[in-house]
Amino acid sequence: MKKFLIVFVILFIGLSSQAEEVIISSVNLDNLWNKLGLMEEKAYIVGAKLLNANKIDKRVVFSVNNFNTVNAYAAYTNKTVTINKGTFKYVDNDDELAAILAHEIAHTVDYYGGFGKAVAMTFNSKSYEHKADLLAIDYMVNAGYNPVAMITVMNKIGGESVWDWGILWSHPKTSKRLMKDYEYIYRKYPKYLSSDMTKNLNYVNWTHTAQKDINKFQQKEKEKASKRGSL
Repeated sequence: MKKFLIVFVILFIGLSSQAEEVIISSVNLDNLWNKLGLMEEKAYIVGAKLLNANKIDKRVVFSVNNFNTVNAYAAYTNKTVTINKGTFKYVDNDDELAAILAHEIAHTVDYYGGFGKAVAMTFNSKSYEHKADLLAIDYMVNAGYNPVAMITVMNKIGGESVWDWGILWSHPKTSKRLMKDYEYIYRKYPKYLSSDMTKNLNYVNWTHTAQKDINKFQQKEKEKASKRGSL
C-alpha cells in the first residue's frame, strides 16, 4: 500500500509539473500581446511614434484601462495619457487612434509648464482644447498620419452640447472644434483634403452638417487669395 501511495504521489507531481510547464510556455515574448490585448500594443506603438517623430522632449506615459465609456484624458500628476477601452469601439484605423493620442499628448506637454499652467488650462479649457487639436494635427502629419482622421473620429465620439459658454463647460462644441480643425488643415495641409480619407462615411457626414460653414470659409479664403494676387 505504501509503495502504491509513493508511486501515485510521484506520478501526480510529475503530471502537475508537466501541466505547469505547458501553461508557462504558452505565453512568451512573441505572443504576449495576443494574450494581453492588441489595444494596449496599438496605443503604445502609435503613441511612441508620435513622440519620436515630433522629437518631444518630455516623458509621456500611455495607459489603457478597462472602462467601457468613451473617453481619453491626460493627467497632470503623472503625465500619463489614458484611453478607455470603450473608445476603441469607435476607432477604425491607426490614424484615428493617433488623433486621440496626439490631442492628449499636446495637453500633457502643456502640463509640464507647472501648476500655474494647469490652473490656466482649467479656467480657460476651451481655448486649450482648440490648441491641443491643432498641435495634434501637426503631430499627426509629422508622424505620417492623415490629419483628416481628427475630423472622422471626433465626428463619431464628440458630443454636441446645447451651449459651451462659461466655466461649467470644459470643452467647446464639437461642431466648432471640427470646423477649426478643417480650417487649419485647409490652410496648412491642403493636400490631405483630396485624400481617400475624405471619402470616409464619417467625414462625408460631417460635411453635410457643416456645409454652410465650409462654403463661407472657402469663399473668404478665395477673396483673401484674390486680394493678395492683385497687390
